Amino acid sequence: MARTIKAATSPSKAEQQRVRLDALSEVAANFKGWQPGRKVLTPVSSVPTIFPQFDVATRVRGYPIQRVVMIHGPSNMGKTTFMLGLGRSFLERGHFYFHVDAEMTTPEPWVQENLGQMADSPNFMAIRPHSFEETADAVRTAAERLNMLRANGKIPADTVALFGIDSLQKLVPKDLLKKLLDPKANKDKNIDPLKGRGGMFQAALNTAWMRELIPLLYHCNAGLVLLARESQNPDAGMFEKDYRVGGGNAVYYDSSLVCRITRGGWVEQGSDDNKVIIGERHLVQIMKTKVGHKDAKVSLCYFHTSNGKLIPAGFDRARDVVELGLRAGVLTKTGNSIVDKDTGDIYGGSLNKAVVHLTANLPELDDLQVRVLAVAQPEETDVGAVE
Repeated sequence: MARTIKAATSPSKAEQQRVRLDALSEVAANFKGWQPGRKVLTPVSSVPTIFPQFDVATRVRGYPIQRVVMIHGPSNMGKTTFMLGLGRSFLERGHFYFHVDAEMTTPEPWVQENLGQMADSPNFMAIRPHSFEETADAVRTAAERLNMLRANGKIPADTVALFGIDSLQKLVPKDLLKKLLDPKANKDKNIDPLKGRGGMFQAALNTAWMRELIPLLYHCNAGLVLLARESQNPDAGMFEKDYRVGGGNAVYYDSSLVCRITRGGWVEQGSDDNKVIIGERHLVQIMKTKVGHKDAKVSLCYFHTSNGKLIPAGFDRARDVVELGLRAGVLTKTGNSIVDKDTGDIYGGSLNKAVVHLTANLPELDDLQVRVLAVAQPEETDVGAVE
């Protein structure tokens, strides 16, 4: 009987690829200074904040570190309050918060109200700088010191930091006025106050600083939030924004998040002639992001503050959670009551009573927040729909 000889099978494409990769892996170490892509291009790291709606809106469940975040908005709408809340979030988790009060207006009692017990944390530090240069040096020195402390085992390896700058426009370069007025220092007319060159000079410094900050924050595992002021744009067309954001284009384009904060409304108690304002609702619009989704949409979120008439003055996290829980379907309204669909618990006879109850029972609030964050999704709108 004839014996059938089977044809030799050639290696599959997958096997060929595996052999090729094995061979390449042996020589990869010869590329000095380079590391495997997955080791370098890691997912976004974040620190959960006291603002549950913001954590959902960023899509990374917190404040993204190793990046610059820019916050702007009209005056007295909650920009500094929000920044202090972010700082508090870092402090409560054992991290550092460095506050730069370039405005020279942040009073200690107000800081105490917003930071609570964290106002006395040894990890909370602040400066009131004399100049732009002093601020840049202070940020650089502190960031590098953190790296050294981690390397020497003086602080835990996962310790990070947040720098808060309030505000960018108040970081005035040293001797700027002298340069503006001295004709000898202004021979080329590049710094002419009558032509707005002073602002252009500051914008140029901001551009240079952003080029330093991006690698500095990454390698030192820190984040920085910049507050920028808005001014009216009298030349705005029908479909253009009626405001301008100061600081120069580099600040906007190099920031990983750009957020605009405005007043979303007042929080009230009572009805008709008996209404009393008990707090404020702040709208945060994430206008641009490099961490969560494309720029075709704007993420919306809110945070609430109390004036002390219903619950202690400061951040109203319970109202943030309840509002998000209602939107996510974890909570529902039955009559005037807020009902937990998972447990059947009834939180008081109104939204305000639910807030009072949860504020007084923090373990219950924490449990509810965990369940709400597990299912909540970002609220988005089209770019053209925002104010």
